[in-house]
Amino acid sequence: MGKYSFFVIMALAVIWVVLTETLSWESVAVAMIIAVFAVHFSDKFLPSANKEAGTVKFSKLIFYPFYLIGQVYLAGFSMLKFVIVGAKFEFVPVKTTLKSEPLKVLLMDSMTLVPGSVSVDIKDDIITSLWIFDKKLNLDQMGKEAVSEMAKGNLEKKIKKAETIENAE
Repeated sequence: MGKYSFFVIMALAVIWVVLTETLSWESVAVAMIIAVFAVHFSDKFLPSANKEAGTVKFSKLIFYPFYLIGQVYLAGFSMLKFVIVGAKFEFVPVKTTLKSEPLKVLLMDSMTLVPGSVSVDIKDDIITSLWIFDKKLNLDQMGKEAVSEMAKGNLEKKIKKAETIENAE
């Protein structure tokens, strides 16, 4: 088990207790047993994930879920306009500067959670996303880089803070 296993086990146990809505010694014991098995099997079958996780400063991502929830609501309100007046959609390549695989996946998942885009593939530094946009925009005139920046918004900037120096180089 890795360096962060204790924290992962505790977090999984807390999630179990919250989901079962029972705070008893039996519930906590079952939660700890299940969490230990989950961490053990993830170490056994996903060894590369543990190496990558050690290169991310998770402490820098503490407030990211709250930021993401705000972005989900803001984008949801802007999507209302598209529902009323119409929109276009297209697959767009989104280039990321993130080097860490877990952070790339976090960006991809965050882009999917925010209304208006669905990430479908990731290869190297390119995330392919189905993006809903204003029908007045002409993506060909904007250029790939501008479209990429619009599709990922400020999500990448927030996630980039968690990258270690070794990954950023």
